[in-house]
Parts: sequence; structure tokens; C-alpha cells
Amino acid sequence: MSITPELVLCIPGPWENSSVLRDEIAASGTGYVLDGKLLREPDTGFACELVLQGADPELVADFAKAGPHWAKTEAMADIDLHRTVAYLIGPGGSRAAADAMMRAGTALIDAGGLGVKVDSTGIAHAPAYWTDMSDQLEQLTAHRALVVYVAGNDVYSCGMHNFGLPEAITSGGDKAQAADMLRFFTRYLLEHAPELADGHTFSVSEGKPVYRVERVEAIDYGEGSLFNNPYGAWRLTPVAPEKKGNWWARNRQGQ
Repeated sequence: MSITPELVLCIPGPWENSSVLRDEIAASGTGYVLDGKLLREPDTGFACELVLQGADPELVADFAKAGPHWAKTEAMADIDLHRTVAYLIGPGGSRAAADAMMRAGTALIDAGGLGVKVDSTGIAHAPAYWTDMSDQLEQLTAHRALVVYVAGNDVYSCGMHNFGLPEAITSGGDKAQAADMLRFFTRYLLEHAPELADGHTFSVSEGKPVYRVERVEAIDYGEGSLFNNPYGAWRLTPVAPEKKGNWWARNRQGQ
């Protein structure tokens, strides 16, 4: 039996309680309604769980760790003003589900949310940037919002389970270049849904390094971790270029 992974968004805000949050959502005019512990969009039938918790003194540090690219901005400093933290919890496992959760997160930003941390990935975004990505979902911006690339002994993606797809792993070489290659590969998986099999090869473009793909187990982050990907992973191994011999030696032999 397959298990659909949860997609969880952490959104701090100025709301005193759920009643205030419900009123702010209604006043924002987005069409979403807070019905008990469910955030609904009646026009589409979308619904996800909304859990509202009290302020978290560690939240700024958590956001800064997950969003180092905006850690020193006013938007990050504003998170320290939060009074409650809303968690949106819904199914991942497909592009449609991921896009729906992106839009739900934007509904809370429109109601006063101060940022979005993707707890099922480990990346945080400033409110304006999240809104921009949510407005351009037809351009696969959810891929940028929900997937990160980590460099350790291997370089690997985390977050593709939000779309129901395997992660990607590689090793060796320049870490930044490897991350860029994996970013291209995982977007390729999302955009084109190729029918890959062990032994197939992949390259970013003609003239670029070639990689052989092999289906492997995804990284195990520990029991119950939201980072775990039940769809496995693709390991990309560089294919050694064909040896063309020594030009000088070949010419010597032809004399």
C-alpha cells in the first residue's frame, strides 16, 4: 500500500486566535474560508487541515536556518512579531496537490502571514516571494518553492515527494555545478514525466557531462520525518568520456 506524503507549511502571523484568523481570511477576499480546523476553497472543493499554535520563540532562528538568502531582511525580522503559528497540512504526491497547497499558503499570506516555511522540505520564503511564485504556478514555480539541494558527501535533492516524484542524488565534482545539474534534472522529471529506467543516460544539453541513472532508495531521514520520500531516488553517475587516444602517438604510428 502506497503512502501519500504530507505537505506541511508553517506560516507565522499576527493573529491572536483562530477567530481573528478566520475573520482576516474572510476579509482578504481570496475565496478561502476557515471552517473549524479546515481551510476550504468552496469554488474548487479544496480543503486542508489548519492547526493554529501559540508563538514560538525559536521560530526566527528556524526560519533563518531554512531561508539564509533572506535572513538579514526586514521580512525576516518581522517574524519575531508573530503571535501565533498556522500549520497547513495536506496531501502532497502530485503537481496538482502541490499547486493547491501553494495557493492555500498564499491565502494566509493575504490574511497577514509573515512568511512560509515548507516543513516537508526545509526551505523558507519571504511572503512577497511566496506570493510571486504562487501567481506563476503555470511556469512550474512550485518546483523552486518546494525543492532544495543539499551538499554533503553526496549532493541530493529534498522535496520531490511533494510532487509524487523521486529525488535525485549524485556525487563527485564541483558541488555547486552538481546542484545545478540536479535542479535541471528534477525540473525535467516534473515537466516531462519521462519513462526512465536503470541504464538510461541524461545530460543537461549537448556537450555537457553525461550521467547514467539508476533507481535507488531515497535518503532515510529517520522514522516519521516529513523529508522522507516514499518514491525513492535516481542516482546520477557520471559517464566517463570515450578515450580518443593520444594525438601525437597516433601520428607517430602513421609515419
